[in-house]
Amino acid sequence: MTWISVTPQILTAIGVIMAPGALLAFAGFRLRWLAALAISPVLSVSLISVAAVVADVAGVGWSLVPVVLLTVLATAVAAVLRLWWSRRHDRGSKTAATDPAIHLVEAVAVVGAAALIGRRLLFAFGAPENISQTFDNIFHLNAIRYIAETGSASSFSLGGMTGIGFYPAGWHGIVSLVNSLASSPIPVSVNSVNLVIGALVWPLGCIFLVQQIAGRKAVPTLIAGVLSGAFGAFPLLLVNFGVLYPNFLGVSLIPAVLGVLLSVLGLARRRMPLPLAWLLLLALLPGLGLGHPSAFLAVTAFSVPLVLAAVIRRVGIEYSRARAGRAWLYILVFVLYAVGVVMLWNAVRPEDDTLIWLPYQTQAQAMGEVLASAPLQTAVSWGVFVLTLCGFAALILRRAPWWTAGIYAVGGFLYVVATGAPDGDFRDLITGGWYTDTNRLAALLPVVILPVAALGGTLIIEGLNKALWRPAMERMAARGARADMMRGTTAAAVAVLMLVATAATQSENLRAEARSAAGNYRLSEESPLVSRDEYELMQRLDDEVEEGARLVGNPWTGSSLVYALAGFEPMQLHTIAALVPEEVEIYTNLRNALTDPEVCPAVEAEQVDYVLDFGDQEVHGRTHPYPGLEDLESSGVVELVDSEGDAKLYRITACG
Repeated sequence: MTWISVTPQILTAIGVIMAPGALLAFAGFRLRWLAALAISPVLSVSLISVAAVVADVAGVGWSLVPVVLLTVLATAVAAVLRLWWSRRHDRGSKTAATDPAIHLVEAVAVVGAAALIGRRLLFAFGAPENISQTFDNIFHLNAIRYIAETGSASSFSLGGMTGIGFYPAGWHGIVSLVNSLASSPIPVSVNSVNLVIGALVWPLGCIFLVQQIAGRKAVPTLIAGVLSGAFGAFPLLLVNFGVLYPNFLGVSLIPAVLGVLLSVLGLARRRMPLPLAWLLLLALLPGLGLGHPSAFLAVTAFSVPLVLAAVIRRVGIEYSRARAGRAWLYILVFVLYAVGVVMLWNAVRPEDDTLIWLPYQTQAQAMGEVLASAPLQTAVSWGVFVLTLCGFAALILRRAPWWTAGIYAVGGFLYVVATGAPDGDFRDLITGGWYTDTNRLAALLPVVILPVAALGGTLIIEGLNKALWRPAMERMAARGARADMMRGTTAAAVAVLMLVATAATQSENLRAEARSAAGNYRLSEESPLVSRDEYELMQRLDDEVEEGARLVGNPWTGSSLVYALAGFEPMQLHTIAALVPEEVEIYTNLRNALTDPEVCPAVEAEQVDYVLDFGDQEVHGRTHPYPGLEDLESSGVVELVDSEGDAKLYRITACG
C-alpha cells in the first residue's frame, strides 16, 4: 500500500477534521480566512465530541448524522446571536480592509509548513498500514473497533472497553468517522488522521497565534510556518512515545485556543467583538477538554500571565479615569481567578500510584534544555536557539508584549519541575496533571517557544530591511525602477530568507526524533508488539476462524490486536482490562482442561474457541505469565490450525 493510494482516506480525514468547524466558523461566527481555518479543527473536535455524548444518551448509533445535525444547529444559533449583536452594536461599522497579498502569504506559510511536517510524519509512519509498536496503541486501535461494534464514541462510554469510566474520546471519534466513511483498515485511518493533525491543524494554529501577537503581517506569518515544523518535541514526539494520540490531538489545538483567549482578554492584535470572542472560546473548550484534559490544563497554566496582563491593563485604565472602585473590582476578579486555578490544579491531580515518571537531571540542565529547544537530552536546535535569543531581545526592546515571555516562562517552569525538581509533593502538585511525565511536558515546549522565536525572526528581518533593504529600494526607485520590479525583488529576498530560516531550523533534533519514531512503526520479525509473522497470521484468520468466534492469548504479546487488525474479539481487549473469574480460570488452567472440571464451564461461559499464541515476547520486554496458555501443544486440549513462524493459532478441542 502506498501513500498515493490512500489519498481518499487523507482527504476524508481533512473533511472530518475541518468541515464541521469550518461551517460554524465561516457561517456562524463570520470569521474569515486563516482565523476561521485555524479555529475550525477545534470547533470540529467540540462538535464531534459533544455529538458523540448526546447520541449515546439519546440511544442513537454513532455516525456522521449526529455530527451534521449538531453542526447545523450550532451554526444557526451562532448566526442568530451574531446577527442580533451586529444589529444592536455594529451599525455603520465596516470590516477593516485587508491587503489581498496577505492571503497568498498565509497560503504559502500553511502549505510550506504542511510539507515540512508532512514529510517527517510520512517518514515516521513508513507505510500507511503500519502501526505504532507501543503499549498504549493496544487501547487506541481496539477502541476504534469497539466504537464500530457498540455504536458509541462517547467519552463516557469508551472507557467501558477496559472497565474504566471517563476517557477523552475526541481523537477516537474522529478516527472512527474516517474509518467508516472511507471503509479503510483501522491503521490507515489512524495514520491519515494523525497526518492531518500534525501537518495541517498544528501549523494553522501556530500561524494564527503568532498573528494574534505580532499582527497579520507577512514576515511573522511566514516565520511561524517555518517554526511549526522545526521542533522534534512536537508533533513527532507524541506519535513516537506512548503512543499518546489523544495528547497529540490536544496539544495541536492549544495554539488556536490561546489565540482566541488573547481576543477575549483584549490582548490580540487582531480584535473581534468581545461577546463573539467569549462565545467562540466557550465553543472551543469542549473540544479542548475532550481532545485531552491535559490540553485544557495547559491552556489554564498559560492563561495566568495573560489574565495578569489584561488585569494590569484594565486597572491602569480605570485609575487613569479616576475610577478606583472598578480597578479594585478587576483585582478581585484576578484573585478569584487565581483561587480557581489552584482549586483546579488540586482537583485534577491523579492518584499517587500513577505518578511514575521520575526526574533525571538537575534544574540547571533542564533550564538549558528549555533555552536551547533541546528537551529530553536531544540535540540543540541552533537555529531555533538563535531566534529565541533574538525574540528575548525584541521583548527587551518592547517590540512585542511582555506576556509572550510569561507564557514561555510557564511552559519552561513546568518542564524544569518535571525533569529537574526533587521527586516529592511539590513536583507531584505542579506536574501531576501530566502524570509527572517528562515527555508530555516536553511536547508543550514548542507551543511556548515558537511565538518568542517568531518574534526574534521578525526582529532580524526588520533589522535587515531597515539597514540594507530599504536603502537599496530607495536607490532603485531613484534610478526609475518599476514598482512591480521592486515588489518582485522584495518577494525574492523574503523567499531566500525563509529558505535560510528553514535550513537553519531543520536540525538533528528533528531528524533524530523522526528516526526514533520510524523505528517504532517498522514492521519486522522483531517488532515488540506485533511482528511480521503475527501480522501475517492475523490476516489469514478470515479463512480459518468462523465469524463471531472469540480468541484468547497473552494480551501483552499483542494478541489483543486481533480485534483491530482482523475483526475478531479477544477475551481481553487490553492488558489493563478488568478480569472476571471465568477469564482468570482460563488464563490459569486452560492447559489442564482435561483434568480440571472448572475449565470447560469457564470456556463455555466466555465463548472462547481459539488460542492465539504469539510466544513470550511482550511489548515492554517484561514477563507476565499466563500458566494456562503455556505448552498448549503438548497438553492435548488444543489442535494446531495454522502457524507463521513462531505465531500459532490453536482450536480448543477439550471442551467439545
